[in-house]
Amino acid sequence: MIADRVARHARNPLSYCLNYADGWQWANDAVPYLEAHRTAIVWGDPLCDEPDLPAALDDALRALRARRLRVCLVVVGRTTAELAAQRGCSVLKIGEQPRFDLTTWEPPRGDPGKHLRWCLNKAAQAGVETRPYASSDLAQAQTAIASWEAALGRPPSTSWLRTAPFERVDDKRLFVATRAGRIEALLACTPIPARRGWFIEDMIHRPDAPVGASELAVVATLRHLAESGAETAWLDVAPLRHVDEQLQRRATALFTAGHPVVAYFGRRYPFRDLSRYLAKFVPSAWEERYVAFQPCVPTPGVVRALMATI
Repeated sequence: MIADRVARHARNPLSYCLNYADGWQWANDAVPYLEAHRTAIVWGDPLCDEPDLPAALDDALRALRARRLRVCLVVVGRTTAELAAQRGCSVLKIGEQPRFDLTTWEPPRGDPGKHLRWCLNKAAQAGVETRPYASSDLAQAQTAIASWEAALGRPPSTSWLRTAPFERVDDKRLFVATRAGRIEALLACTPIPARRGWFIEDMIHRPDAPVGASELAVVATLRHLAESGAETAWLDVAPLRHVDEQLQRRATALFTAGHPVVAYFGRRYPFRDLSRYLAKFVPSAWEERYVAFQPCVPTPGVVRALMATI
């Protein structure tokens, strides 16, 4: 049921990640959740048509609170966040996600694009080329992934949000950057049919890859997707980007209370400098991402539930 709902209704690119976890329960036919520590963790926006969103959210909050569960909506978009705030939830902006309108986007020119151009030129000078992934690349790709993980400086995530470009690979489109036949970078894109788009979900590069190899792979992937008829693409969320722009006054206090969660994920995922990396592509827009809580204070139980499920 998850895969079918995601394929038909997901408008949030992060919703594709629902396919990687087991044990989903349903508050209604649009809101799957994982339960831990008496908390319902809802990942992404409700899986329904946009006009049905208010009713789906009302029904889910009512059903979950009737079971005396705390509710935490994670990485939802602004529309869901505003609806949740209207229904008594506390809402906290946690970052922004770059979106590319593939019908118009081109690599930036002039001063805004100087850093990206420098990276692309360095990669081209080093002999880096890009192309779609082929099944014969598997062994090399696995070696590149192992090299990348070894250089992280921390254990790689093993949760359902782990880097896993070959899971559900039949759904995906993969691209590689190579030099002299060696894979230097690998990108995996997951489909978001409801928005005629693709989420560049996994971006992997060897630690000794030539400068600009990953940037060249991103630009080439965006072009390949546009040429295939896609209208939209997203890169990963830039955590903490513009978090001073909140929907609620109490968000500052909530952000302070939620610092342990931010610190926890900061140790597990490469947040540092990610916003700068993503901004160099000068996306068409940035989509805000939020968490929402009910009751309105993120209690230790909510924090434990997040750490247990994500």
